[in-house]
This record gives sequence, C-alpha cells and structure tokens, in this order.
Amino acid sequence: MLSLTPGRRSMLLVTALLALPFVVAFALYWFEWRPAKLGNHGELVEPPIALPETGLTFVDGRLLPTADLRRKWTLVMVNTGPCAAVCQQDLRQIRQVQVALNKEMVRLRRVLLGDSVAVLQADPALLELRRAYPDLLIAAPDGDQSGQLYRMMLDARYRFYVIDPLGNVMMRYPENAEGQGMLRDLERLLKYSWVG
Repeated sequence: MLSLTPGRRSMLLVTALLALPFVVAFALYWFEWRPAKLGNHGELVEPPIALPETGLTFVDGRLLPTADLRRKWTLVMVNTGPCAAVCQQDLRQIRQVQVALNKEMVRLRRVLLGDSVAVLQADPALLELRRAYPDLLIAAPDGDQSGQLYRMMLDARYRFYVIDPLGNVMMRYPENAEGQGMLRDLERLLKYSWVG
C-alpha cells in the first residue's frame, strides 16, 4: 500500500486547489449555466446594429453623416411629435447622466432623434431646447432607404439607445428607464473601453 508523506499530501492538495477553478469553469460551460441577472441595466442589442452611412438630417436641413457620430459614445433619445414636458424631463435626465460622468463626460454626446425635420422645425419648445442645451444634436431620419434603422428606433418600444464609437447601436432602454441605471452602464463602458 502506498503511503503519502506529508510533502506529497501537501503537493496533491495544492494541485487540487489549482485545478478546482478550471473544473468549475468547465462544468459551468458544459451545463450551459447563465447568470439570472446581468450587470447591465439596459438591454444589449445582439448582435450590435451598424448605423448606415447616411440617414439623418439636422433640424436646419443639413445632413448628419454617420461619420460625425463616430469617435465618441452617443446617447440617443427618441421622441415622436413635439417635445412636451415628458420629453424635456428626459432631456434633463440624460444631461444629468452626462454631467455625472465627471471628467469622462467629454467622451459622450447626446442626440435627440425626432420623427421628422418638419415636426422638429414646427416645435416651439425646440428653440428654447437649443438654447438650454447647445451641445445637444437634434436630428431626424431623412426620407431615404438608409434611414430605415432610424425609423425602426422611432417605432420600437425603446426610448434611449447607446451607440458605440464605431457606429454600432449596442444597448437600449425602455421609456421609463432610470438615469442611475444608464449612468452605471455608461461608467462601466467608458472605464473598460479603449475607443471613444
């Protein structure tokens, strides 16, 4: 019978402890275990949807190419119709989210996406919004086929979208999303992102 010396016993114990994480990881993978709750507050868009090269128009009629939306993280707020009280409250909320990022706030831009340039131009609250938020981009989809993704964003049950610096729609939030949840997600994205 083979007897284990104290040195061999210690070596086997250390080897078993080192192998344990790999055994647990393999078992989790093999049985396809997934956590019940993920760390993000928004819903990931899987796979991320690339923005078309064109498709947006500023309120003054100038085109907003997708290239201008790259190189920074973008928080898009969708609004159909005039920007009433709820819209203005949500705009304040996303501005507070941006300001709460502190020194990282320059890595995020905000976009108000309306349903049409005509509706945006006819909105009396828009002039005041442009004064209150000079860094807010206000745009709407143009009538081209390339605006189809933006139309989908307007028709969906989601109100807020996060676009990465490569021009991909990668996260979305429902209409009643809390600013704290968006802030936590953006802090995590900006912390671990090497782009934007």
